[in-house]
Amino acid sequence: MDTRQLQYFISVAEHLSFTTAAKHLYVSQPSLSQQIAELEKQIGARLFIRNRHSVALTAAGTVLLKEAKAIIARSLDAIRMTREADAGVTGNLRIGILGHAERRILPRITANFHHKYPQINLVFEYFSLSGLDEALQHAHVDLGFTLVLESTSLPQISFKKIITDSLCLVVPHSHELANEPLINYSNIPLIAKETIIFEQQPIASRGYENLLRICFNRCFSPNVLQVPNLPAVLLSVECGLGISIQPSVIPKTYRSPYIRYIDILGNDTRIDLVAAWHKKNSNPSISLFLQELEAAKKPIDNYPILQTTAALP
Repeated sequence: MDTRQLQYFISVAEHLSFTTAAKHLYVSQPSLSQQIAELEKQIGARLFIRNRHSVALTAAGTVLLKEAKAIIARSLDAIRMTREADAGVTGNLRIGILGHAERRILPRITANFHHKYPQINLVFEYFSLSGLDEALQHAHVDLGFTLVLESTSLPQISFKKIITDSLCLVVPHSHELANEPLINYSNIPLIAKETIIFEQQPIASRGYENLLRICFNRCFSPNVLQVPNLPAVLLSVECGLGISIQPSVIPKTYRSPYIRYIDILGNDTRIDLVAAWHKKNSNPSISLFLQELEAAKKPIDNYPILQTTAALP
């Protein structure tokens, strides 16, 4: 028994005429009669009472009509859902986030995306910088919003640049550098004496390496205190336990009267917020989300959205 036979049966049952059903199905009446006879043989029951003047459903035929319609409807739903999944308009899209930089752009883009593709379930998960790198490398997330420098190397990862940001010095409001408009090389001796508070991550991670590089470029080795996460970093600075170096988008997402954010002079402090994904990830919803990113042309605050598209080696 296949869906074609069921469709033939439904047509005869609804028209109660083999002749009319055959015309409706664009098949010959003998071919239709043969298919119905084969269906009755497979089921082991008569489906129609036929004579020269009329056709009527048997009790078995009445039961089959209801079930056949349900089977056809389910098969059509299965085809539709399969095609939607293949096109990426249904299913899951797992998105890894850091919890700060992407908050300036993600709500609007996500709202538009969800309106267009309500059948795609967006699943967000917080990561540290190193944790998100690993999740992208192993395709534990489909898409990640992360921070990269020009020297960043993430094998097999492609990315689309969203905004260019810079790093800033984060100090307590009572710190002697708190009122400085810009951190330059004359301020380095003061910074070199401080404890630099940083989010806990492996020593070999690129986040930690970036911190060391910035300090080494300014001829000092930092005294680093690692704490579990970014909120702990900022709270530690608020409490006067040290200073930190963070992306300058942080002031836009974490405002506190007890903290000052100061830009750092130097080309090595530029950092990009990117959407990243594994090159071999076949989830078709990724391209749909990237299209929504591409459509977000209006600047958010002072940030131009989507400046370039590139791929990491």
